[in-house]
Amino acid sequence: MMKKQLLYMMERKELVELYSDPTDLRKFDVVKFLNVSDSFLVAANIAANGMYDGYRLLFLDNIHQMNVQTKYIKKIRQLYQAKKQSHLEFVDENDDLLLSFLDFAHKYNFIVSVDLFNVPGEVQGFIKNLEADILVMSMVNEMGELDGEAFIKFGAIHGMSCDDQDVSDLMRIYSEKRE
Repeated sequence: MMKKQLLYMMERKELVELYSDPTDLRKFDVVKFLNVSDSFLVAANIAANGMYDGYRLLFLDNIHQMNVQTKYIKKIRQLYQAKKQSHLEFVDENDDLLLSFLDFAHKYNFIVSVDLFNVPGEVQGFIKNLEADILVMSMVNEMGELDGEAFIKFGAIHGMSCDDQDVSDLMRIYSEKRE
C-alpha cells in the first residue's frame, strides 16, 4: 500500500499521475489528493486540457503506480492555472472517508458514478440516503431521466466519481428535462 507516499503528496499539494486501471496499465488521471484514509483516497481530477474534472473516491488497493514532477504534470498545472480553474474545498466531516465523500456529493447535489468491484460507472444517479451500510441512490439513465432506485452495500464500492465530465453532461441533460 502506498499510504505513506499518498499522504506526503497530499501535504505537498502535489499533482500526481495516478494509475489505477488494471485493464489498461498506461491509463492514468492527473489528480491532487484531498484526503487519504486506510481504505480510500479522495482526489480532485484535472482533465487533459487543464480543466476542472470533478472528484474521485478510490479504493487504495486499486492504485498500482504514481508519477510526480513529470513534464506532462507541469503542462497540466500550467493550463489549470492559466484557465483559472478551481475545485470546491473537500471537508472531511466523518471518521469514514467513504461517508465524507457521500456527504460531499449529496450536499452539492452531484450525480455520482459508482464503481462496483472494480467495474467503473456501474450505477449513476443522485444520493438519496444512507441506511446502515447501504447507499440508496436515485438512478439516472443515459437519457437524463430518473430510472428507479439502487441499494448498494458499502463493501461493494471500490470507487466513485462525481461532477466529472461524463456525469456533468448527464446532469445537464437531466436539468434541461426538469425545466
